[in-house]
Amino acid sequence: MIRVLSCVNQAHSIYSAVVNSILAFLPALIANGSPVVVIGKLIRKTTPMDFNHKFVDGRPILGRSKTWEGFIVGTICGSIAGAAYGIMLSNILWIVYGLLMGLGAMVGDALNSFIKRRLNIPPGKPFIPMDQLSFVLVAYALVKVAGIDSLVGYNVGLTELAIIIYVVLVLHPLTNLIAYKLGLKDKPW
Repeated sequence: MIRVLSCVNQAHSIYSAVVNSILAFLPALIANGSPVVVIGKLIRKTTPMDFNHKFVDGRPILGRSKTWEGFIVGTICGSIAGAAYGIMLSNILWIVYGLLMGLGAMVGDALNSFIKRRLNIPPGKPFIPMDQLSFVLVAYALVKVAGIDSLVGYNVGLTELAIIIYVVLVLHPLTNLIAYKLGLKDKPW
């Protein structure tokens, strides 16, 4: 009986750690996914972040799929998630947490596109695992550098980062496939 209770407690601990990690990174996850939904359905005319300029290698800096509208939408949606936390937890600093998570996700995604263009990987083609991880890693770094996680009373550590990496490696391809099936993306990756 003690072994059964021990296994149940371990399962509950693992479940709690996964849920806490998802909640810690939810503003970044929302920021990363929202441009596809909002830009794909609501905004037709977009402005490429690189204004269609080329880098010194003659390739696009980021490519036409990275737009100012998407960057702004993602950052705002991450901020809205932070605002929801702020309301629920009665701490206005969560808005800053959401803003930094959203901004970090968008910067990470743009950085990933920059690297893909340097490697001559066309927009929309997979770049595993960086497509799945760049937005999470930069969001985490930005939150840690700013120290906002400590200010809101929730220290996002390496354990949460490791867990969300595993979660994102599974969820990212799945959500891309769903977005493709819904007609929000041109390709299922």
